[in-house]
Amino acid sequence: MTKSVYMLASGTAVDGKPAFSPFVAVQARSVEQAGWRVAVGLVDDRTTVAGVFRNLKRMRREIPANAPGVVHAQYGSMLSLIAALARGRAPLIVSFCGDDLLGAKNPGHVWFLRNCLGRGFSLFAAYRSAAVVVKSENLYLSLPRALRAKTLILPNGVDTDAFRPLDKAECRAQLGWPATTKIVLFHASKDDNRIVKNPDLANAAVDFARRTFPSTDLLQFSDLPHAEVAVVMNAADCLLVTSLSEGSPNIVKEAMACNLPVVAVPCGDVIERTKYTFPGAVCPYHPLFLGEALIKVFRSQRRSNGHEQLDAQGLNGRKVAEKLLKLYTIVQGPSDQIKKELFTLCAG
Repeated sequence: MTKSVYMLASGTAVDGKPAFSPFVAVQARSVEQAGWRVAVGLVDDRTTVAGVFRNLKRMRREIPANAPGVVHAQYGSMLSLIAALARGRAPLIVSFCGDDLLGAKNPGHVWFLRNCLGRGFSLFAAYRSAAVVVKSENLYLSLPRALRAKTLILPNGVDTDAFRPLDKAECRAQLGWPATTKIVLFHASKDDNRIVKNPDLANAAVDFARRTFPSTDLLQFSDLPHAEVAVVMNAADCLLVTSLSEGSPNIVKEAMACNLPVVAVPCGDVIERTKYTFPGAVCPYHPLFLGEALIKVFRSQRRSNGHEQLDAQGLNGRKVAEKLLKLYTIVQGPSDQIKKELFTLCAG
């Protein structure tokens, strides 16, 4: 067995350094801390023909040069297709995160075609993989039955050193926020998939809450540095999630790690993650119910028990990495044992 993994992730180089999703960084660091060698290959263009072929050509050089024991694609769609075509003889694991299986919610024929192609590429890679990882049960159920036997449900872990409870007053002073205004956070995501976050419902819910708490602001954010997100979460009063679809939203788990109350709709695995977390609520897709839940959070004047619940669920970076390393080990084993061991791991 080779204790090394080559991870493929979408990203770019900033000032000569690779920049990719924080959850990939957390996972790579946790795997390295467990004694494995990790290389991360950046796919910087998944949408143009020239960019795809350029990245595929580069990965076909880089992956054999690293001689990894496992190749792990950290997303589906075109990223997983590139991984499947460039992995060589190393076993492939594909992680699906949400819209790579469920599609974006943007209207129009172009987006419909894009969603169909994205899911098709995802399934092509999944059938050729040794194992599949999904972040939530709804993603698991969206897979063809033939793939479920080799699929592990494993949400991303949270870096609980970076995301932890801090003094709310100190964080507000650091950000220059007024002490008495109620601040509701809303993760707006990127422009090309903004509609899936359902911002109109979030605005309507906050408008309802303002009837009781007039001094309430909805703070929409996207692409903040990770360290700054932790401060913002500790300074805010609540996280509001109104998404039309999700996998296992990292923003919810990061809020829990900071003991920030969460009010959300039943998307992805939010119900499972927040089941025993209070104050907070999971509500129907209606501004009245969401607004009432915000009001209850404000009246409680309490932080949540989210950090404790996140630990109880084993969703810090180290514990998630332990399960992932078991998967890496299994797929490098004898082919006649992989199916049985995968079943045992996935069932557990």
